[in-house]
Order: sequence, then structure tokens, then C-alpha cells
Amino acid sequence: MSETPVPNPNNSTSEPHIASARGAVDLSAAAQGSAPSSQNDAAGPGQRGTAVSGRWRVAVNEASFEQAIQLSNQVPVVVSFGTNRHPGSAELDALLARLVDGYEGKLVLATVDADTSPAIMQAFRLQQVPAVVAVLGGRPVPLFQGAPAEAEIKSLLDELMALALQNGITGTVPPVAADQPSAAPKNPLLVAAEEAVSSGDYEGAITHFNKALAEKPNDHEATQGLKTAELLLRVSTMDATAVRAAGAESPDSLEAQLAVADLDVAGGHVEDGFRRIISFIATHFDDERETARVRLVDLFTVVGQSDPRVSAARQKLARTLY
Repeated sequence: MSETPVPNPNNSTSEPHIASARGAVDLSAAAQGSAPSSQNDAAGPGQRGTAVSGRWRVAVNEASFEQAIQLSNQVPVVVSFGTNRHPGSAELDALLARLVDGYEGKLVLATVDADTSPAIMQAFRLQQVPAVVAVLGGRPVPLFQGAPAEAEIKSLLDELMALALQNGITGTVPPVAADQPSAAPKNPLLVAAEEAVSSGDYEGAITHFNKALAEKPNDHEATQGLKTAELLLRVSTMDATAVRAAGAESPDSLEAQLAVADLDVAGGHVEDGFRRIISFIATHFDDERETARVRLVDLFTVVGQSDPRVSAARQKLARTLY
């Protein structure tokens, strides 16, 4: 796919990659400097970026840019830059919308018209479109330019989710598309729990999630949040090198294998973590087998029951147990 140049004196990244969000350029100043105008107050009918498909897809312009940055403190925001002059932009946005919807509120897609919102392009230091950048906790994470294959984009989004987990951004938001009904107010306990996770107070988050579950035992969001906070608490004190060395040296140690599996899942190597625990279950019995199974089920909850990697691992677990 060819790329349409957008005038900008800054450099941009041309290869697909995930960069650490820590220490990246802070976009808040650019957002505050994006003055609303009558032309850009909202994306009108027919404009590129209008939320015509995708439940977690919204149009972003210079007036609404700051809202997208604020939302990135709850979930990663995938920002797609394109233009009506580039025929591939709409196709890329449709693909991204479908992939982002698959994360069921753990990601949001924001589309930007590079022609009408040049200040946002400049804030992200981009020169060409199509280009896709994520925002995580108010900071940019370069993803790719052009149009990689769907499998490559999905892999990059999975890496983005792992990076969000490492940075304590583990929220879930309701559908944000304009044609969706307004969501009910969120449980204050869940809000407090997510804020605690974002600040690194995992024990506080666990307390809030447990209180939410005491009020509503079948709350899926609270259950997933609790298991995620527990995972983050476990890995927060680990020396990754030492843990992996212990796992290699002690294949029969339940504690060592579970610790490595935690690191794998928290770092985005989900299938490796699942495989490690299932392999342990296959060769160990009695209490250790059950302890390993319970941890695996907890990690299924962290990743999400609808994730295909969870479905595949459940099948392998069933064959191992029965």
C-alpha cells in the first residue's frame, strides 16, 4: 500500500514495533494546546473517522484529543491516522475496528483525519499516513505505518495489552461509539480499584475488588480485576532473571514453575505461561496438581475467557486431566 505524505518537519518511526511507554513523549501539553474550532468540534457525516462501525471506535479531532488522552489512563487507545485521499485508510480502520472490538472494552480505537487535524499529527511526530500509534497513560507507543497483515496487527495489539498490564492500565470501558446507549454509572469500588492498580497499589486494589465482589459475587469485571491485581502483586517483587533460572533448574518445583508462568502471562507470553502449567499438571498429582490447576484458571480469567488462547488451553487442560 502506498503512503500519502503529510507535511511535518519531525521524524517518525517506519517499522512496526512496540516501545516502552515509560519515558516517552508526554502528549498532555499538545492536547491542552489543541484549541477547539467550529470546523473541528465534531466529525460530521461522511468525514473519515466517523464511528460508522466498531463498538469501541470513536472519531478524534483537535477538540476531542484531550478526552482520548484521559481515556488512555483506563485502557490503551489505538490512534489511527488517515485521510480520505488515501483509499486504504478506510479499509485499515475497518480492520482495526474489528480487531479492537475483539478485546471487549480493553482497547479503544480513535480515528483521526490527518487533513483536518494536523496538530495531532505534529503531536505524534508523524510524517506519513496511514499510521497507527497507541496512547498508554497519556504517552505514545508507536505501532506501525502502512498496512501490515492482519496477523501482524493482532500480534502488535497483544503486545500492547501486555505493555498496558506491565504499566498497571487494566481497565475496561463500555462501548464508546456514538450510536451506543449511555452506560450506567460505574461502581465506585471498581473505579477506586482501577485507580489503585494504576498507581501501583495492588494490595489496595485487591481490597476494593473483594468489596465489590462481596456486593455482587458474579461481577465479571470485578473478578477479572481481582485476578489481574493479584498477578501484578506477585510479579511486582520478582527478579525475573532469578525466577527464570530457578524454573529451569527446578522443573518439579511447583512454586518455581508458577512464578515463571506468572512472568510469562504478565509479559504477554500467554501461551508459554499456559503451556508451562499444563505440562506441570501432566506430570504431577495430588495437591500440587490442584494448586497448579487453580492458578491456571486464575490466569485464564486475567487474559479473558473469550480469548482464543484461553479456549485452546482449556482444551489441552481437559485432555490432560481426563
